[in-house]
Amino acid sequence: MVDLIKELHHIVLDTAAELGVSANDRRRATQLALKEPKRLRPSVTTMRSNHGVAVILNRWRNDKRYRRPDGTPRVLPIEGKGVTLETLARRFVPQMAVSDVVAMICENAEVTRLKGNKIALMGSPVMMTQKTPEVTLAALILRIRFLTETIIHNATIPAHSTAGRFERVVTGELTDKEFQEFSHSVRQQLQDLCDRVDQSVRPPEPSRKRRAMNGCGLGLYVFKDDGNIG
Repeated sequence: MVDLIKELHHIVLDTAAELGVSANDRRRATQLALKEPKRLRPSVTTMRSNHGVAVILNRWRNDKRYRRPDGTPRVLPIEGKGVTLETLARRFVPQMAVSDVVAMICENAEVTRLKGNKIALMGSPVMMTQKTPEVTLAALILRIRFLTETIIHNATIPAHSTAGRFERVVTGELTDKEFQEFSHSVRQQLQDLCDRVDQSVRPPEPSRKRRAMNGCGLGLYVFKDDGNIG
């Protein structure tokens, strides 16, 4: 167990190094994690705006008020009341200025600003993660927490029980060229599955007064063991 925990720490330390964290700060973070009694989650705060903007794009794509009769997303006025981007922004990212929301979605999603202070969702409602070390690390922490909770939960269930949460990794070997082809070929299939799941879960609300809700969902990823981490 000690050797395994040491390997897990190597993954954490190598990840921090890849993101430019100094050796001194890596040591300091490890020491603080061992000493501090509070379990803060700065990853949640860091990702709050990203997740809120992702919900905006989801509502824009799927809420009938924001769709044309043919089902495609409406071109929205950026400002004003009613069916506007500002209305969505005030609901899901009240901490952000509307101009910052516009800048973020135009840079990280298939959204285009139009003349007349309007905006259009041109393609997929997928929101790409911003390419900063802080956001990258926060996104990684959230995913590690989700996967860890599933694996630990399943480890408490008898071996032949079907009550566990679905979790599976399919492994094999491919050349670099074959991997590129494989990665491209499964992308749309995985996106279609994500879209179906997206329709079946309730988007989070900034302030929910109803009964307590659990964050839940589905995580999918394609991996290639490059040997750089851990």
